[in-house]
Amino acid sequence: MNMITRSMLIASTLLSLSIPATGAPKEIFIGSVVPMSGSLAAIGKPLSEGASACFDMINSNGGLNGYQIRFEQKDDQSDPKLTVAKTQELLAAYPLVAMINTAGSLPNAALIESGVLKRANIALVGPRDGSSSVREMKGPNHYFLIAGVGAEADKIIKVSATIGRKRLIAVYSDDGSGREAFKQIERAAAENGATLVANYPVLAGGKTIPEIAKKIAEDNSIHQVLVYAVTPVVAQLYKEIKTLRPALPVTSFSTTSHAAIVDLLGPEASRGLMLTQVTYPPSSALQVMKDFRTAMDMLQIPEIRQNSLHLEGFLAARVVVEALKKAQGAPSREGVIAALNQINKTHIGDLGFDFTNGKREGSSFVQIGIIGAQGKLVN
Repeated sequence: MNMITRSMLIASTLLSLSIPATGAPKEIFIGSVVPMSGSLAAIGKPLSEGASACFDMINSNGGLNGYQIRFEQKDDQSDPKLTVAKTQELLAAYPLVAMINTAGSLPNAALIESGVLKRANIALVGPRDGSSSVREMKGPNHYFLIAGVGAEADKIIKVSATIGRKRLIAVYSDDGSGREAFKQIERAAAENGATLVANYPVLAGGKTIPEIAKKIAEDNSIHQVLVYAVTPVVAQLYKEIKTLRPALPVTSFSTTSHAAIVDLLGPEASRGLMLTQVTYPPSSALQVMKDFRTAMDMLQIPEIRQNSLHLEGFLAARVVVEALKKAQGAPSREGVIAALNQINKTHIGDLGFDFTNGKREGSSFVQIGIIGAQGKLVN
């Protein structure tokens, strides 16, 4: 290399280091506070993975209107105080235009009571909570994508009553969410001509599960068991009942993670457990479901490990993306809220989300799935 060429190369290198990169992509910041540890981690982790899959797919295809999406997350460890604190941290650290996903009635109630979202004028899309108590608080910044626990109880008991299963047992976590779910089970049973034979509240840790399962198995008049609890407790109860009385049907609510059940019990021992689902089947031919399957493949999460919570996380992210597409001008919190308030089912792949006319409950869809062969959830 001659002296002239070497001098030109050095000069070119120095120039490239001294001039800031003008081609750096612009970024849109979206935040999330979910339990990655603690009692609700089986809910928070798949929500996080589903949302990340959506944003990764958008970014890998060139981003959104010239922007790359930057997804910032915090772990609230299932603690309502941390939910508020971590939300405040995210809002202080990043120029968020929207937030997605939370898990549990207490964290969601804490967010509404604190007023942190309202003061920031930022939307929370897809809070993972079916409680009527939180929805009755009418948090203006909460945009729910799933049906409430009352709709789930109605679906389970209507289906059971239709095929003659009218003598029911309720097992529920002895906390605010569990007690509220039990009230909805009581109401739905009364409205559908079913008899609630007994109910068993379960303390954290599920130490009383063997005793409860024994009592249930000994009563041959019982037609079906309904259980609302964290996933490990559901798994323990199902294992005990299937050992003592294999033919007794057990149905859990959508807070139960299908993948976590299979992990805890194994594919064969999980077989037969019924789970309510509050999203459309991921296997359907809708384009948004095809997108979901593609995104999960990109994240390298095999189909056997995918569940409805992954889909909920994905859809929360997708709804925000659609709102950003509709928003006028540069991405902003105000623009996202204005666009969300115009969202209906024609905008999200024909899914039944509708936030027009001040609605904050975007869907009432509920169906019942069952864990089948190889641990696969069949809808």
